[in-house]
Amino acid sequence: MKILALPNAFKGSLSAASAALLLQKNLSPRHRVAAFPVSDGGDGFIDFFKTLYPSAKLRHLTARNTFNRPAKTAYLILPDGKTAILETARICGLGSAKPQELDPLNATSYGVGEVLLHAVKHGAKTIYVGLGGVACNDGGAGAAAACGAQLLDKQGAPLALGAQALLKLAQVRVSALKQHFRGIKIYAVADVTNPLLGPRSSAKVFGPQKGATPEQVKILDKALGVYARVLKKATGKDIAHTPSTAAAGAICAGLYGCFNARILLGAEYLFKKAGFEKYARTADLIITAEGKLDRQTFGGKAPLAVLKLAKKYQKPVLFICGVLDETCLRHNPLAPQQIAVLADFAPTPEQSRAHAAKYLAQLCKSL
Repeated sequence: MKILALPNAFKGSLSAASAALLLQKNLSPRHRVAAFPVSDGGDGFIDFFKTLYPSAKLRHLTARNTFNRPAKTAYLILPDGKTAILETARICGLGSAKPQELDPLNATSYGVGEVLLHAVKHGAKTIYVGLGGVACNDGGAGAAAACGAQLLDKQGAPLALGAQALLKLAQVRVSALKQHFRGIKIYAVADVTNPLLGPRSSAKVFGPQKGATPEQVKILDKALGVYARVLKKATGKDIAHTPSTAAAGAICAGLYGCFNARILLGAEYLFKKAGFEKYARTADLIITAEGKLDRQTFGGKAPLAVLKLAKKYQKPVLFICGVLDETCLRHNPLAPQQIAVLADFAPTPEQSRAHAAKYLAQLCKSL
């Protein structure tokens, strides 16, 4: 049987690249397998490009993490030497954060700005920023501040970092930032279609993932509303209702509003770039995977693009997930025909997360 395996990351447990290698290794003895890590802009974004460009090089540096502490990180330079690939999940990621560390009101995207500046100072002319899997929800205000933007209160004093401080925002100045990035093309590669504000806002939908309580969600929504109004006045950009501006703790909103980035829907863009259609045409089975199959899967995530690809070519799909929220399958024309849940193989969901590779290998034996 010819199998096309396109796994996404099992966040905090197994990278997309590791999942692809594992599927290739364990299925190849019995099947013809083409396995590639996929990304929607979140975890695995750099791995995806490294697969496409094996000679691309990681550039290592220290930047502030989401809790405003120095941490080692890296971005990718493609073989042309002028294209940089940043992954926000590697800079201010949620997957590496401990639950007790989460601080959605004060967490910052400042490090993303530091990495952007580093890439530009070292010759990057085009930058793709993979958006998703972060622990902050500051609208990219921290990233903008790191790159020279001034976010000021009514007295003209600089704001503290973090989303809550945006409640005091009265003025944004981006002239210094624009100077740093003159002639630089930035692409914001988003993993969701949600706008910054509204019923499907960044705070309402994704705030709880970052540890926000119901009361904190209200604060985040209000703070980001202030940010949107002030930024529109300063730049003319409507970050409030533009699709995908909620991506990565709304870092997408900041890239669009302050850096004039072009927004790309990650899964669609990356799948076209990789040319997965040529493999799908001849496959007998398509496999995709991610940590949790739920409503967010169908909001622009990479596995959704796999399901659409399979439907286009009328191929059967096996969806492997760590855990399953069955409510997302009801009345859903794109719901996968076959689902395998790693938690069903493990004594507890915690065990399936801690040992995802082990249980994924076990599952492969039954295929």
